[in-house]
Amino acid sequence: MEKRWLVKTGHSDLMIFALGWACEPQSVAHIPLKGYDVLCLYDYRHPETFTLPEIDAYRTIDLMAWSFGVMMAERLCPHLPLRRAIALNGTPRPVDDHFGIPVRSFRLTLRSIGAAGTTLFEQRTYGDSYATASTWPPSRSLDDKVEELKTLATLADQPPIVPDWRWHTALIGGQDAIFPPQNQLAYWQAYDPSIRILEMPEVPHYPFGDFRPILSLLHP
Repeated sequence: MEKRWLVKTGHSDLMIFALGWACEPQSVAHIPLKGYDVLCLYDYRHPETFTLPEIDAYRTIDLMAWSFGVMMAERLCPHLPLRRAIALNGTPRPVDDHFGIPVRSFRLTLRSIGAAGTTLFEQRTYGDSYATASTWPPSRSLDDKVEELKTLATLADQPPIVPDWRWHTALIGGQDAIFPPQNQLAYWQAYDPSIRILEMPEVPHYPFGDFRPILSLLHP
């Protein structure tokens, strides 16, 4: 697992982004989170329990987890004293015919991605934001991304982790071409009928193109 600070200026509040597969911090660097230090978790080839020596210095900690980052947040950060945990276009059951990516679709991607590359996946992921995302310079090779996906596949087959905290909000993009929206909705309704669910019909799998709805999730 990699950790990268986007903002570390001594704010009282901390925002942690748990990103999705093959993603990097530039995918959220444009979001203006006033009053937060901002830390990204990504590249899950070598998962380890999240530690942060200065964690006690923060008044509050919020989490936004996207895509496979939803599962990884539970596995890597089970004991963090979170104020809010927000899931974005993902579930803790990421490879599941009812609650995540259908098993057959995921296995086809896993088998073919090494030869096919990530261009088609990224086009489906980013939607209207693909033109911008395609300009971000990658820091990892395709082989590294394939290794990461294999690691995520292995973890998705393991029994789930039950963290000390509960999910507060789930955003579901109606144009998500990776995690079927109906599977996301089924998971969150089964998880807790009282969870706040925000269904956004025009949002693709990448939810950060228009960051205004993201900022609205930080309010109770």
